[in-house]
Amino acid sequence: MRFLAIPFALILTPQIGMAGTPEYEPPPGTYQTFNASSIDECREACFGTTGCKGVFTLQPDTTIETYVCYLNNGLEAGSPFEILPPEPLDVQMAVTQLNIYRAKNNLAPVTLDKQLILASEVHAKDMADHGMVSHTGTDGSAHTDRMLRTGYKYSYAGENVASGQNSWGKVFEAWQKSPGHNENLLMPEATNFGIALVYDRTSQYHYYWAMIMASPMDQALIDAGLVSYE
Repeated sequence: MRFLAIPFALILTPQIGMAGTPEYEPPPGTYQTFNASSIDECREACFGTTGCKGVFTLQPDTTIETYVCYLNNGLEAGSPFEILPPEPLDVQMAVTQLNIYRAKNNLAPVTLDKQLILASEVHAKDMADHGMVSHTGTDGSAHTDRMLRTGYKYSYAGENVASGQNSWGKVFEAWQKSPGHNENLLMPEATNFGIALVYDRTSQYHYYWAMIMASPMDQALIDAGLVSYE
C-alpha cells in the first residue's frame, strides 16, 4: 500500500482494519474523493481545479495501478495544505528595505505617502474581491485614476501588483527578479511610495499586493493651467 501527498510527496502508512482492510480518514480540507488509474490523473485533477491546494493519493495495492485521490482545499484547520494568514505588513520596514535597495543602485530614497497607500489598498481589495491580478480595476480604472481619486496629482507613476506571496520579503524578492517590476522599484524620479496587502483565504490567490512609486506634479504648473488630468 502506498500513500502520497502531492505536491509535498509525503509517504504515510494507513491503519489496517478488520480482515486487512485499509482504514484511512481523509485529512481536514478534503472536499472530493475519486478513483484514478495514475498519480498524474490525480495531480491534473487538482491543478486544473480552482480551489484545490493539494491532493493525497492512496494506492491500496502496489501491484495494481489503481489510486484513490483526495482533493484538498486547505480551508480547514489541520489540513496539511492549510492556508494561513500572511505575515503582517510593516510598511515602515518595507520602505526602509526599499530605500536600502535604491541606495545600492545610487538612487534617492522615497517616503511613504498616505494617498498612495490608500490607492494601493483600494486596488488590492478589488483584486482580492474578484480573485484577479491586473493593473486594471474592475471599474476600468488605471493606477493613475486611483491615485487622482485620492487627490494625488502625479508627474511620474508606476504600479506593481502581485499575488500568492505571504510576506513582504517574498514579494519584494519576486519584484526584484522581474525586470518590469524592478524598473518601478528603481524609478529614478520617484519620491513617494505606497503599498498594501489584502488577505482573503477563500479567494483564488489568497494574498494580493499593490504598490505605487510616484512623484507629485509641481503645484505651480497646475495653478498656471499648464497641466490637466482630464
